Amino acid sequence: TEASAINYKMLSKEDKQRVMGLYFSQEGNRYNMGRIPINSCDFSPASYSFDDNDGIPDPSLKHFDTKASVDVQNGMIPMILDALATIRASGGDELLLFGSPWSPPQWMKTNDHPMVGSDVPCIKDGMHQVWAEYILLWIKAYGSHGISIWGVTAQNEPGFVDNTAWEACSFTAAQQRDFIRDHLGPTLNGTDTNIIAFDDDKSALREWADTILSDPEAANFTWGMGLHWYFGDLTEHMSYVRESYPNAFMLATEGCTCVYDQKEYNDSWSRAQRYVHDAVNDLNTGVVGWVDWNLVLDISGPGGTGGPNHANNTCFAHIHVAPNNTLVLHKSYYTMGHLSRFLPRGSRVVRHSLIKGSVKGIEGVVALLPDGGVVGVFSNTDRGPDSEPKTLRFRDESWLDAIVFSVPPQSVVTVVMHPSEVRAGGRA
Repeated sequence: TEASAINYKMLSKEDKQRVMGLYFSQEGNRYNMGRIPINSCDFSPASYSFDDNDGIPDPSLKHFDTKASVDVQNGMIPMILDALATIRASGGDELLLFGSPWSPPQWMKTNDHPMVGSDVPCIKDGMHQVWAEYILLWIKAYGSHGISIWGVTAQNEPGFVDNTAWEACSFTAAQQRDFIRDHLGPTLNGTDTNIIAFDDDKSALREWADTILSDPEAANFTWGMGLHWYFGDLTEHMSYVRESYPNAFMLATEGCTCVYDQKEYNDSWSRAQRYVHDAVNDLNTGVVGWVDWNLVLDISGPGGTGGPNHANNTCFAHIHVAPNNTLVLHKSYYTMGHLSRFLPRGSRVVRHSLIKGSVKGIEGVVALLPDGGVVGVFSNTDRGPDSEPKTLRFRDESWLDAIVFSVPPQSVVTVVMHPSEVRAGGRA
């Protein structure tokens, strides 16, 4: 986000390198996916697009910022280039980046609605193809800086129809289906950029999947469905999509704890455990990846939340920048590291007995690794005064022995079986 880039720009050279190493290096959390706002979002100081044109309609897009100069100046592109360089230098996986639009320029929107908020429908008649071509130009503008765009979501939170606080563009499920089928899909066809539908909270996932993925033409252009975490687990909705549309992927595209939910997540551990809980539940239900929200925020909001955020929708990140420009690492950085470090790209999640809740307070995900090893990430959610460590036995039915280990209260533990140990039937 622009907010992350602004905070990153303020850091010393040494702290910039530290942030990059913490997130992207093989010695850090090994992040290999990232989300980029197309135009501004709430985590920007003010609204902007790549073709504001003083509000004058520009359907030919001749005034489009083809050099992405606005995102160079605000620091987003330099920050992404630093991440790419860090990954290359440490031998990490390719960084897969996807863009998400919050709002098109005002002159594309119904009733010339400002970028903040949206009418329904959002986009003027005759402007849908222009908007699709705009997104293609954005992809090319980033490409001119050596930044490949692996995917785009059709719209951030299209179902948030009463949003009046930050940039928005409301769609119904049918309107997004038509936009993908008739405009965005054909426009991006032939590129290497995937299209992710929905990009909204799981509560409406089933309806949107049925509407978009049951249309053969729209489904042909759609890589899968993007999910947000804000209204609970809703496991049954993800299970429905996995079973009904097995050729469509699901990707968790946004999740963070913000100023409005501090009462429930009121300390560093509760926020850290929330990340693990949601990611574990998603991965166990067919989601193929999990993407964080802001990388670096300040401490300008209530309770230690940060921005900058022009809607005052301040949130927590794993890393914050204190007023004296020093870095503050939250516990969530380390809990997310258990997942991002030990579940590399190409891992395959397998079923295990904890999915059925066999050990009270314990949540976990187990995966087969690309090298033939096995990994399990386990969290003990107990935190009461009488909480005790939980003892787990980690084994496959074919192993002669089991690994026995303890998971203390309020902790995350990772167990790795290397290929040679797996072949030896669970014995080192």
